[in-house]
Amino acid sequence: MIEKEFTIKEPNISIRNSILIAFILTTYSAICYYFITTNDDKNTTLVYLIILGFFVIKNMVLPNLTTKSIHLNFTHKKIKYETSVGPFGINKKWKNLKNLEYISVFKTENGYEVNLWHNKNEIINLFVYENYEDVVKEAFIIAEKLDIELLDARKRGYHQWIDKDIYKTTGEIEYYD
Repeated sequence: MIEKEFTIKEPNISIRNSILIAFILTTYSAICYYFITTNDDKNTTLVYLIILGFFVIKNMVLPNLTTKSIHLNFTHKKIKYETSVGPFGINKKWKNLKNLEYISVFKTENGYEVNLWHNKNEIINLFVYENYEDVVKEAFIIAEKLDIELLDARKRGYHQWIDKDIYKTTGEIEYYD
């Protein structure tokens, strides 16, 4: 059995989102109660309420309740995704990471994103942090464990390779050609 060596997990849902979900479900329950008790055509009402319930749960509740995580095994160079809704988890099978190329760090509107490039331009989005130094630190660890290069791609069209040996000894970011 393959064990996870490194896990990247989304943060837990905020209290604000929990309150919002409770409000949505309470409102849906009140709507259901109102229409079931006041309408004479129970079958049609029930069908519409089921359709509305499916829409509410699929588009409003589940996206706010699910947390996703990525598990990496550096020894066997494998990756596994997991989605959990509360205490229930849905695990996918371990996949081989083939033809690993490099790790890239680039700027997005949410912060700095780290991607794992493999298998001729296939990308795995690993994580996003707001602080550049924290991103490089985590990306460096993954690049070292997988024995691949680390690319600073913050500036569009001006990508530079980070010298991992210098970063390992001094903690300073320096580039090489």
